[in-house]
This record gives sequence, structure tokens and C-alpha cells, in this order.
Amino acid sequence: MQIAVKVGQTLRHWFGDGVFRRIFKNAGFMLGGRAATGLFSLGTLTLCARTLGVEQFGILVLVQTYGQVIATLATFQSPQAVIRFGAISLQRDDTSGFQSLLKFVTLLDLAGGIAAVIVGYFIAPLVGPYVGWNAEVIGYAQLYSFLVFFTACATPTGVLRLLDRFDMLAVQTTMIPLLRLVGISIAVLTKAPFWAYLLAWFFAQMAGGATLTFLAWREVYRRKRLAGWTFSLSNLQDAHPGVLRFLVQTNLYSALLILTGHASTFLIGYLAGPSAAGLYKLGRDAATVLTKPAELLNQSIYPEFARLGSRDSWHEFARLILRGAAVAAGAGAVMVVVVVTFGSPFLRAFFGEQFAGAYVPLVLLVAAAGVSIIGFPMDAALFALGRAGIPLRVSTSVIVVVQLPLLVFLTRTYGSAGAGFAVLAGAIATVMTMTLLTVSQLRQRTETVAA
Repeated sequence: MQIAVKVGQTLRHWFGDGVFRRIFKNAGFMLGGRAATGLFSLGTLTLCARTLGVEQFGILVLVQTYGQVIATLATFQSPQAVIRFGAISLQRDDTSGFQSLLKFVTLLDLAGGIAAVIVGYFIAPLVGPYVGWNAEVIGYAQLYSFLVFFTACATPTGVLRLLDRFDMLAVQTTMIPLLRLVGISIAVLTKAPFWAYLLAWFFAQMAGGATLTFLAWREVYRRKRLAGWTFSLSNLQDAHPGVLRFLVQTNLYSALLILTGHASTFLIGYLAGPSAAGLYKLGRDAATVLTKPAELLNQSIYPEFARLGSRDSWHEFARLILRGAAVAAGAGAVMVVVVVTFGSPFLRAFFGEQFAGAYVPLVLLVAAAGVSIIGFPMDAALFALGRAGIPLRVSTSVIVVVQLPLLVFLTRTYGSAGAGFAVLAGAIATVMTMTLLTVSQLRQRTETVAA
């Protein structure tokens, strides 16, 4: 009882801190949207799984995953750069520098989107035969690749996070799965063919990307940060030395994380067939719904790290890391217990007996996420410190040395459950290494300021 009282007092003290309170307020906006998103996504998955069956559901998952993998490989993940360098410009009230940053990253978004469409269209016929696609499905995958061009909107995401408009992000985030659910429901009610399910996914994502872009630029205009805007594209990097290097590092890191998740589904489809890929994807998506609050905390904590870093407030920086990790650890433990207890009846009730095999992957993937969220402040802290290369090197090493070899070996032996074990092992190795390196970097900054 005394422990519970002490924990409650500690949490009240932490939330008395304006920065900590703002982080959870912003995460709360996003969580409200994500709660609705989770319900809509669950409804979509339920309808697809029950209507299409394991085999066709697996093919649907692979086509949709293919589009996401291509987008990840070919487009820049620019929100981190917008937040880090944008925070510096806003701190200095440097509107011109802020505009140069927006022009630079927007051009990268557009170039990446065009490249992704080209790559996706021409690679599909080469990839398709390895995952059991016939000519018709390959054609669907080629057309689905065009979605990337309409959703190359990483810059607007960074802008809204930097300007503290998480409420707008929540609205846009909810819109996509709602439209997707409506489209899938129409397909089910009209007994539409397989392509209609992909079309519903396509139009929902396209509408969401257009809405996000509109909201971000409207907010920049409202803040009077477009005053004096020109369309000159010369010397865009001069106001922010090192921005290209930072972008390359963060893009490779983000791509590596996203690609690992999506490519795992693809690899499982190759090693164990579409049915195993469908079971893994179902477990992964259900785990994502449950672990989304940690991702939202990561999104809301990074701008705060960027602001503290721009002021050299390293002691507050360290305190924020510790508090964030402690809260995340408690949430992760609760999440794992809930899934172990209720995961199996949840899968049977919503998806049917044929998808009960997703229980073990679900438990393992949630456990991996529970480990990962303990270290969620580390990525954001290192980005804010300008050391984006560290998360990239750590993740690459863990994937190559630990996760990928285990994924191949265990998937061949145990199917989707083996893949879950591989992801869990990778999460443990990553969090341990990142924690040690973050502590080392922060100690160096603190000693430099003290000197």
C-alpha cells in the first residue's frame, strides 16, 4: 500500500512539470484519435479476414505491405529534420530560415514520391512470383504503387508536431481508417471482387495525405511564417548546416525500422507462404493497436527534447528521459499482461477460429513492443542531440547480427511464431545498446556545458 501511495505522489510531482504535462496532453490528443483509429482498423481487419479467408487475406496484406515497403525505401522521412532544425529557426525567430527548411524537405518529399512510384511499378513483376502472386495480383500491386505519390507528406507531419498542433494530427489520423472501413464495408455488402478491397485502402490513404498537407500549410500561414515567401530554390541548406546529413541518417533509420516490420511480413510470405504472412500481419496489427500510445509519446516528446536542446538545458533533458522511460515501462508491463490473458479469446471472437494461430505471434510481438517502449525516449533524445547516426548504426547492427538471422531460421522452423521470437530478441538487444549510448552522449554534453 505504501508503495502505491509513493508511486502516486511521484507521478503527481512529475505531472506538475509543465513540459511533462504538455507531452502527455499532446499524446492524449493523438491517443483519442488513435483509439478511434484502433476501433476502425479492427473493424476493417475483421471484415477482411472473415470475408476473404486466410489465403486471400494474406494476399491483400502482401500487396498493401508491398506499397508501404516501396514508399519507405524511396521517400524521405523528414519530420525529424523539420522538428530539430525548425525549432532552432523558431527560437531565433528566423522566418526566412524556416521557409528554406520547408522548401528543402518538401522538394525531397516530392522527388522521393516520384521515385517510389517508378520503382514500385517496375519491381512488382520481379517480386510477385516469389510470394505467390499471379499476373492479376501483380497488376494490382503496380497500380497500388501510385498511392505513394499522393501520400508523400512527411513534411506536413513534422510541421504540425513542431507547431504543437497534435489535435489536427489526431483528426487526420482518424480520417484514414474511417474512410477505409466505409470502403471495405461497401465492398463486403456488395460482394465486390478482390480489387475493390485494395481500392478502398487506396482512396482512404490518398484522402488522408491530401488533408494532412492542407492542414499543415494552413497552420504555417496562420502563424504568419509565410510572410515574404519566395519560390527561389537557391542555397536552401545555408541556413541549416548539416541538415542533409541529418536527413540522410534519420531517413535511413526510419526506413530501417519501418522496412523491418513490413519486410518481415514479406519474408514470412516467401519462407512460409501467404497464410503464415497473414497470421503474422494480424498479430502485428493487433499489437500495433495496443502499443500505439508509446509511439504517440515518442512523437510528442521529441519536440520537447528539441526545444530543451536548443537551450542547452541538459539536466532537464536527462530528467525527461528518466521519467518518460519509467512511465513507459509500467504501461508496457500492463499491456503484456492484458494480451497474455485476453489475446486468444480476442482473436477468436473478432477474426474466427481459423485465425487463432495468431495468438503466439501476438503475445511475442506485444512483448517486443513492451520492451521497445521502455527505450522510447532514447531515439528522440539522440535525434535532438544531433546524433541520428547512433540509432541508425545500432538498429542496423541488431538487425544484421540478431534479428534477421533469427527471423530466417525460426520462421522456417516455427512459422509466424518463430518470427515473433526474432522480433523480441531484436527489441531486447536494441534497447540495451541504445540506453548505454544515450547515457554516454548526454554525459558528454553535460560535462561540456559545465566546463
